[in-house]
Amino acid sequence: MRVVLDTNVLISAFFWNGNERKVLLKCKEKRWVSVTSQAIIKELNDVLIKKFEVPERKVTEYIQDILFFSEFVFTSGELEIIKSDLSDNRIIETAVKGNSHIIITGDHHLLDLKEYKNISIKKASELI
Repeated sequence: MRVVLDTNVLISAFFWNGNERKVLLKCKEKRWVSVTSQAIIKELNDVLIKKFEVPERKVTEYIQDILFFSEFVFTSGELEIIKSDLSDNRIIETAVKGNSHIIITGDHHLLDLKEYKNISIKKASELI
């Protein structure tokens, strides 16, 4: 199964030992294929440093770990499905470009969509 982990899932997995970390571990163990993009990595970097004040060295290690087990795709900003939060469109675009089956997120804009082009949108708790 090919999955896109939204930034909020990656942040939850970093800080807490809940369903989001279980999802991340399935990807690390190669039971699921993680697909990510420069947009997700940049947002993850910015939020961990600016909002949570995680030291840059620790953020770099975490991002390198994610990149090690993930497939990387490039997004161009061409999709505009969600008008109320344009950054959510990069998550959808990552899933489309990465031929993903599921987007795992806690974001209500994405969850309200439920599906886009046969890509399911679910919470981590729904998969664990």
